Amino acid sequence: MPYVRIFFLIILTITWLTGEPASRFLGSPPGSIAAEPSALPKWRMPEYKPRKADTPRARLGGHIRGVESGGPVLIALVPDHIAFTVKTDPTLCWYQSLHTSRPMVLTVVDSRGIRPILEQSLPSPGRPGIHCLRPREYGVEFRAEESYRWYVTVVMDPTRPSLDVVAGGMIERISLDEACALGMPCPSSACDTDGIYRYAESGLWYDAIACLVDLMEQDSDKDRVRLMLDHLLHQSGVHLPGESSP
Repeated sequence: MPYVRIFFLIILTITWLTGEPASRFLGSPPGSIAAEPSALPKWRMPEYKPRKADTPRARLGGHIRGVESGGPVLIALVPDHIAFTVKTDPTLCWYQSLHTSRPMVLTVVDSRGIRPILEQSLPSPGRPGIHCLRPREYGVEFRAEESYRWYVTVVMDPTRPSLDVVAGGMIERISLDEACALGMPCPSSACDTDGIYRYAESGLWYDAIACLVDLMEQDSDKDRVRLMLDHLLHQSGVHLPGESSP
């Protein structure tokens, strides 16, 4: 059964690569937390500068199939291209529209794509909103200069993988030596607003998002951090329906 599910993930990925972007299905609903640039205050907002924006499409999920099947909507908080990290234990984040009792699975596939290097059952989050995890907690450490696909799946029917609700993206780790040589933030950089600016401007998407979510959980100038997160997501084409604070 795991390989059947991987087969459907591959088919879904092919469909996604040739189909329309997720933003067409989601649009920007009235309750979206992703504010339009004109509505933002005059604080300095983080500006994401992709390192390789011309790579193949990388974001999966975010459409309305979850609602149609009775499951949650899942949206990976990633741009639609390979995004980067300098961390050996990066954080992967997604939005979940509602609590579900259905099984959830984290899948990680390396660039060879033959078999998953991780298929891990996850506890279902007890509330809607933004949720994050670190694959390193399950024994997976990303190698530098190699890309990986990751998926969070809600299993709607174990016998029918085609009904799964899936969201995910791609990640690649930059080596510490390369990051430091290029003046990018190294892992020792503090998680503060200045660090967020540096991460975003260096193209280290995953590190900027993880830091923003951490700061929101600390209730440190939460309104400002929330606007920074909204702005960064808006730049990547991610629109979250309703309330989604961590």
